[in-house]
Amino acid sequence: MKKMFTLLAAVAVMATATTPSRAATVDDLQKQINDISGELKALKNETAKEATTELKSQPTTMKNILNKTSFGGYGDLDYIVRQNNGNGKEGNTFDPHRIVLYVNSELSDWVNFYSELEWEHGGDGKNGKIPVEQAYLDFKIASPFNVKAGVLLVPLGGINNNHEPTNFNSTERPDLDRILIPSTWREMGIGIHGALGERVNYELLVLNGLDGSQFSAENGIRNGRQDMDADINRNKAVAGRLEVRPITNLYTNFSFYTGNSAKNGTAYTTIAAFDGKYRISDLELAGEYVHIYQDDPKSLGTNASKGEIGNTMSGYWVEGAYHVMPKSLKKGKLDEADALLFARYSRINPQEGVSKANGKYDREYTTVGLSFKPVPSVAVKADYQFYNDNRAAGEKALDNDKFQITLGFIF
Repeated sequence: MKKMFTLLAAVAVMATATTPSRAATVDDLQKQINDISGELKALKNETAKEATTELKSQPTTMKNILNKTSFGGYGDLDYIVRQNNGNGKEGNTFDPHRIVLYVNSELSDWVNFYSELEWEHGGDGKNGKIPVEQAYLDFKIASPFNVKAGVLLVPLGGINNNHEPTNFNSTERPDLDRILIPSTWREMGIGIHGALGERVNYELLVLNGLDGSQFSAENGIRNGRQDMDADINRNKAVAGRLEVRPITNLYTNFSFYTGNSAKNGTAYTTIAAFDGKYRISDLELAGEYVHIYQDDPKSLGTNASKGEIGNTMSGYWVEGAYHVMPKSLKKGKLDEADALLFARYSRINPQEGVSKANGKYDREYTTVGLSFKPVPSVAVKADYQFYNDNRAAGEKALDNDKFQITLGFIF
C-alpha cells in the first residue's frame, strides 16, 4: 500500500510540474523532488527492517550453518629408515602418520564449538585409530575470563597445545613430549582461560585423571591415559598454564598437572614443566624441562610395585636453529619460503631414585636436520636421530638410530 501511495504521489508531482497552467518554479520542483526522495528512503528502510525480521523468524537452514562453520586440519606423511641397533626394529617404511580434520562452528557471537578428529596410520581399524582429540564449547565472556568444557587438551609443556607439524622443526615431536608428556594428551573436563593484558595468558582446567598402574620406565606416564569417559577414582585432576612474553620474541610458559593416579588409596602424580623460545635475528633458541613427582609409587600397582619406577621422572631438551634461506631466493613462488638448520639434544630419565634402576631406560636423543617451508603452511623436513642409553652389556636397545623425511602441512 505504501509503495502504491508513493508512486501515485510521484506521478501527481510530475504531472503538476509539466502542466503549463500550473507551472512551478525551479525551487518548487526541487522541493517536491526532495520530498519524494525522503518518502522513498523511508520506505526502503522499513522494507529492509521487515525483511530482516522475517529472516530472523525463519528456522536455521543448512546454508546458515555452513556460513558459520569452518573446516581445517593438518597432517604428517613419513618415510622412516631405522638402523640396526640389535633389537630387531630396523627397516624402512612409508607411514601416513596422521591426518587431522578440524570442524569449528560459531553458534552465536560469544559461543563457539571446536573439534579435532585424527586418523592415525591410515585409520584402517587395525593399526590405525580415529580418536577425538578435541571437542568442546568455548564461552567467550570477556578477554580476562572465558569458560570452555568438553574434550580438552591438557595445557602442559611446549608441544601438547601446539602439536601441528609446522610448529616444531623435527620430523617427530620431541621424545620428551611423547613419554613424560604424552602428546597429544586430552581429557574430558572444564575450565577457564583468558588474557591478562597484552603479554600474559592463562588456562586452568579440572579434568579426569591418569591410571598410574600403567606407568612404566619404558613409556613414562604415556599409557596412563584413559578412555575419556573413564576415571579410576572419584578424584579429579587439575592442570594449568601461564604464558608470559616479557619482551619481544621471547615466549616463556609455566605449566603444571596434579591428580590422584591410584585406583585404591592415594598416590598423587604432580608434573611441573617449563618451556621457552627466543629469536635473535636469524637464530632461534628453544627448550623444555619436565619434572614428575609421584608421592607413593608403590600404591599405583603393577610396574611400581615391582620397583620399576620411583618417586621421580624428569627430562629436558634444548635446541638451536638457524634460518638459512637466502633473501635472494625469496621471490616469486618462494617469496614466503623459509629454511632452518637445527640441532636438538634430549635427555629422559624415568627412574630417578630407583635403587635398582636399569640404565637402558635413561635415554639420550641427538637430532640434526633441516626444515624447509616453501609456504608457511607446508614443511618438508629431514633429520637424523642418534640414540644412546646406559644399558648393560647384552641388553637390547629400546630405540634405534633413524633417518626420517616428513611432509607436514596445515590448512
